[in-house]
Amino acid sequence: MMSSLRFSTAILALTQQGYGFAPSTIHRGGFGISSASPSSRQMFTGIIEEMGDVISLETKDDMTLWDGSKGSGTEMVIGGGVVMDGAYLGCSISVNGVCLTATELDFDNNVFKVGLAPETLRKTNLGTYTSESKRKVNLERASEIGGRNSGHFVQGHVDNVGTIIDRWVDENSLFFKISFPYEYMRYVVPKGFIAIDGTSLTVCDVKSEGPEGENWFTFMLVEYTQQKIIVPSKSVGDTVNIEVDVLGKYSAQAWEAFAPKMEALERKVKELEEKVRVLEGDTDVSETVAPSDKAVELGDVVPKDFTSSSQESPESRIPETWVRAEQPTMTAKDLTPERDDRYDPGTEWVRSEQTFYDTNY
Repeated sequence: MMSSLRFSTAILALTQQGYGFAPSTIHRGGFGISSASPSSRQMFTGIIEEMGDVISLETKDDMTLWDGSKGSGTEMVIGGGVVMDGAYLGCSISVNGVCLTATELDFDNNVFKVGLAPETLRKTNLGTYTSESKRKVNLERASEIGGRNSGHFVQGHVDNVGTIIDRWVDENSLFFKISFPYEYMRYVVPKGFIAIDGTSLTVCDVKSEGPEGENWFTFMLVEYTQQKIIVPSKSVGDTVNIEVDVLGKYSAQAWEAFAPKMEALERKVKELEEKVRVLEGDTDVSETVAPSDKAVELGDVVPKDFTSSSQESPESRIPETWVRAEQPTMTAKDLTPERDDRYDPGTEWVRSEQTFYDTNY
């Protein structure tokens, strides 16, 4: 039992360090090869590791689906050396900020293949990257849970593309101005996180004027970052993949669920305040209660002409008012129970009248 526990503990420790325990057979010389086993890498940080080359972008009609039937799909082959270190079939690699699954690996040539789903092509700019365009892509391996994160939590789930509408130089900084759909601008805040083509960056200025107005934000690149990512190579009119901060999404969703309950509570408090004013005889109550023969139930506003079911005479129907200031108040004496004389022996114990036989204790 103890040896099994120690073995399980050792397995857990090694797994947390990135080691796996899948078969470790190594093959070389073509696609479909894996030289490493799965690790604990899951998400991205937005710190680009290298710029890779798009070798090919091809649409096929003979791709095998889960049930054996054939379907069409798009595949991209990318070259990159750093991201191949530790890669395995099925691992996640961020390509221009898009989390993609490595379906084939060629370690001899340092290239890997990924599939592009229709949703990926609709939401990102990867469909415009071809071998003829000679354009590079930002690459990053998934980070290890619990490891350092010099950027922010990047899922690799691009929300939409933005368009570069301006760019300028400010000393050694390079500024970009990005037009972005209004529906996502609620998640873009000054000095907040944002992922541009997979790069973790800080938002500078924001302008959001609604569906028919201007909607843009700016960010800047320091000298070091300019040399490590593909964004500086883009011009006005080009597009970038954008992922807003996921924490902002969760916060907005939580508030949307909480806000209606808060509004309902405020309405209830207002109703109770008006009922208290009615009981205190306040004639300036916004809520007018029409006289009714209906019996007043718990929770109803009490009308001033309300009478009990005993049908009092009109002369005796004097409306009662409840005035807070006229109510009796209790003092500390009222809260102190009176002493029961049945247990009083009739004598009083006084310390100064007691006899002490030995005062040297």
